[in-house]
Amino acid sequence: MNNKTQLKRASNCGVIFYSFGDLASQFVWTFIGSYLTVFYTDIVGLAPAAAAAIMMIARVWDAVNDPMMGAIAERTRSKFGRFRPYILFGSPLLAIFSVLCFTHPFAGSSKAGVIYAAVTYIITGMLYTLVNIPYGALAAVMTEDAEQRNKINASRNVGMNVGILIVNGITANVMLFFSGKGAEVANGNGYFMTALVYAIISIPCFLAVFFTSKEQVVPEVTKEKFSLKTTITGLVTNKNLMILLVIMILQMAAWMGRIGVVIYYIMYCLGSFTLIPVIMLAPSVCGIVSSLMVPKVMSKFGKRMTLQIAVTCQGIALLAMYFTPFDNLTLIIIESGLVGFFNVSFPCSLSLLGDAIDYNEYKTGMRNDGIAYATYGLAQKLGNAIGASVGVLLLASFGYVANAQQTPETLHGINIVVNLIPAIIFFLTAIFAFTWRLKDSEADEVRAKLHERKNKENIE
Repeated sequence: MNNKTQLKRASNCGVIFYSFGDLASQFVWTFIGSYLTVFYTDIVGLAPAAAAAIMMIARVWDAVNDPMMGAIAERTRSKFGRFRPYILFGSPLLAIFSVLCFTHPFAGSSKAGVIYAAVTYIITGMLYTLVNIPYGALAAVMTEDAEQRNKINASRNVGMNVGILIVNGITANVMLFFSGKGAEVANGNGYFMTALVYAIISIPCFLAVFFTSKEQVVPEVTKEKFSLKTTITGLVTNKNLMILLVIMILQMAAWMGRIGVVIYYIMYCLGSFTLIPVIMLAPSVCGIVSSLMVPKVMSKFGKRMTLQIAVTCQGIALLAMYFTPFDNLTLIIIESGLVGFFNVSFPCSLSLLGDAIDYNEYKTGMRNDGIAYATYGLAQKLGNAIGASVGVLLLASFGYVANAQQTPETLHGINIVVNLIPAIIFFLTAIFAFTWRLKDSEADEVRAKLHERKNKENIE
């Protein structure tokens, strides 16, 4: 019997329903990433500097909180496994606080308003960490088969794109519906009710992952107590993991960071709040189509090469959009579709992350799924914060004024922030990816040796 048939594998149901976790995440985190900044500046009345400070403070805390959560999850032992319990018990709390982010009981310019916004956003980020890091770590422990891991991560990418498709496609109209008859721009009630609907939808999606997944890869029980110093040391000494951390931060800064400010481009450069679903549906639809092709493409070209091709093409599409006149909506929609079609670098980096975890276990004897996948969650939130905080500060430097007619200079500045800067970051991602040296064939050999080692330990 060959090694592949001996490897523990996830059920087909588990592979399919794993996508529901990222689907749920889009209802919570993509909605927050896309609309919270505009909610802060245009509804609550926060100054751009205050909104930027809140985003960055939250991310500084995440630098400590995310690895800590990963280490805690790794040491968890329960009848549900190491990671699944956090999905079960954390998702309802995440839903509640995602709604609280879109409430404003205090005036935005007041000290109480700023504190309330900061507290609710930071707690929501912590709860997202509580749920999403264990969810991400599941991919590496549901199966020992590298090809099936690719399928699981591709399934996750499908869920992400379907979620983005729904959020981008209907959110503007849903918010206008809840804003009252005749509303042309969403008001506070529109934001709040939309957040509430999405929060309710997210819970059963997360629970679908909990009930259909199974943790197949079980490490030896460790009696080692949690140490933040040891946790951080374990992260920074894993060379492959550090390379991926930089790659993922760049990816997220370009993709999630752009999501945090693209609404300004649509509202002011293209000139209409109602154009949001039209412009943002194209990348989501195209992304779903390309996600189905990812496993075969990665098998043919390799994970790193697929990633490099994808981010390079995304950069080219955004660069073309930067030079496209604002009134050429047809071309802008096509370019947006291309950005989404080539948004397949995330399953590539997630599969590489599984390789890094296996390689580190082979070399050190320690398996750090939770800590490793904490880097993905941290990169995601860092990228979003870069767009939502640095992006807003840049908009302010270009003269942006909320709810006002923008000057030509400001419109050009918005175009730079939304299209040109993310394009440059995508190109940098492709260049830096050359530092990844672990070949797919070498990772397969590592997994086979790990499997043999564990079989010998079980026999002894």
